[in-house]
Amino acid sequence: MGVPRRVRLRRDGPANQPHVGDEFSLGVGDAIKLTGVDLRVEFTGVSGDSRCPMRVQCVWAGDGAVVLVSRAGGGAVQADTLHTNLDPKRILLGTVELTLVRLDPYPDTPGSIPGDDYVATLTSRIP
Repeated sequence: MGVPRRVRLRRDGPANQPHVGDEFSLGVGDAIKLTGVDLRVEFTGVSGDSRCPMRVQCVWAGDGAVVLVSRAGGGAVQADTLHTNLDPKRILLGTVELTLVRLDPYPDTPGSIPGDDYVATLTSRIP
């Protein structure tokens, strides 16, 4: 399949839509339609972020929880949560599997990250 393209989408309209197999990033409120399949995905926010900051020593890595709203084919709209450390990290939506690759920014020091600053990076594939 080769090296996946990296596609960063922007709120003012994506320059290009990702294809199945691409790695793509969504900011909070961004949505995409995967080219070649009937799947729309929106990153609506982060429901929890307990990831251990880089400058802190923790007993566990913590977890970031990304909320996605999707619609596959003519099916119903559904909300799912993908995680950086816990399960599920991936979900099957119609014929496409989405996997959370990472959640940025990674916390540097303790404290909250403004909700609109988050960017979720995902990949897609047909299993």
